[in-house]
Amino acid sequence: MKLILMGCEYAGKRTLGVEISKWWHKRNNTEFTPPPSIDFHDHFTVPWVVHAMGHEHHKEVSEKKILDLNPGLLEHFQRYQTDYHMQDGFVAKDADHWNIDWYYADAVFGPLYYGFGRPGEYADRWEGVKHYEETVMEKMPDMVLLLVKASPEKIKERVIAGKSLFPERHEGSLMKTEDIDYILDRFQTLYDQSIIKNKFEIDTSSATVKDSISEFVSNVEPIL
Repeated sequence: MKLILMGCEYAGKRTLGVEISKWWHKRNNTEFTPPPSIDFHDHFTVPWVVHAMGHEHHKEVSEKKILDLNPGLLEHFQRYQTDYHMQDGFVAKDADHWNIDWYYADAVFGPLYYGFGRPGEYADRWEGVKHYEETVMEKMPDMVLLLVKASPEKIKERVIAGKSLFPERHEGSLMKTEDIDYILDRFQTLYDQSIIKNKFEIDTSSATVKDSISEFVSNVEPIL
């Protein structure tokens, strides 16, 4: 399965991602590894730019150093991250390829917090999304895009509560509560404009985790 989960912090992407992993491993009779491990590539949002598995020896130091890069170098690094995951080993027909936010993260957060990627500027990340989606549809036409969202009020409530299966993912977050409405709108616009054919949304505002995974399975099973 090829899959991208996209959406605002605290919308529930990783919580749902764990349930997707459980379902997928059970479906394929393979072993599920519980958190903090995760089957998704989840290293596209600054400062969390290092894969959780296999890089433990430098992850903490590298993610502190990434914030020291000037916008130009950070843009280059982020572009490398995205392009690397377009390589043949990831996009092969029989390969699973699961990502959280992928190139969408830069389109939302780059202009807002990273100092690069604004419309009309060099490395315009909204134009970049169009390019990457064309590549995805060429190399991975079976890709599934899922927008995980919640109301602004619910996101703010979760930020204040600070409860998460992955608390380390929210420590050092660059997201400001006053930007939540804007961030939700940006992700929604990217989703609405996406040319990926297999796409759907899940709103976690009032849904239980059980409700959300059930909704995911009912939407994705006919595609597989």
